[in-house]
Amino acid sequence: RAGWARVVLLHDDPGRHWQSILGVPVEGPFSLLAEADPAVDETAILVARTTARRVAAGERIAAFGVPFAQLVHPAVEVDGARLASDTIVYAHATIGPDVWIGEGSVVFMGAVVGHGSRLGRYCVVGPNAVVNARVDVGDRVYVGTHASVLPDLRLGDDSTVAAGSAVMRHVAPGTTVIGVPAKALPIPALRRSEPPQPGVPVAAGTT
Repeated sequence: RAGWARVVLLHDDPGRHWQSILGVPVEGPFSLLAEADPAVDETAILVARTTARRVAAGERIAAFGVPFAQLVHPAVEVDGARLASDTIVYAHATIGPDVWIGEGSVVFMGAVVGHGSRLGRYCVVGPNAVVNARVDVGDRVYVGTHASVLPDLRLGDDSTVAAGSAVMRHVAPGTTVIGVPAKALPIPALRRSEPPQPGVPVAAGTT
């Protein structure tokens, strides 16, 4: 981000210290934020495996009084959308007009948040997930990679949509949605002008 003289990562796992992630070193635990200057320094929550861990990380960081940064990739169009001050939006995401994205939420690469949708606090929208138009997403909702939520639906607080799943109805708070509902497809009847082919069942009433 323009204006940042130095970027570091922090992690409470000592095994991660001094490793490099995408060329950025992990310099130590969250407690190093005590040395930050709130007048010039900013921080962001990169924890996103679960919404619960994201909330916990946000609370720990906030305790140090360092302001959060809003990280929106410059190629992502957000005109007409309202984003909280600590929102993160990665490259190639699509944010529709009249969208509201709440505190601590993150939208990953290739994800879509359709027009008129609302994301609550500390939500995660995974890579290439699609939240269609006018979807109301509660707080701490996780939408997995390549998941799809149909328009005009509600996802309750603390619900999880597993990767590759499709949401076709309202989701109660705390519910986990897994998979795509199966649909039985009828076997079309053969036309009388066409003789049955070997290995193809003949529908009742045909000759």
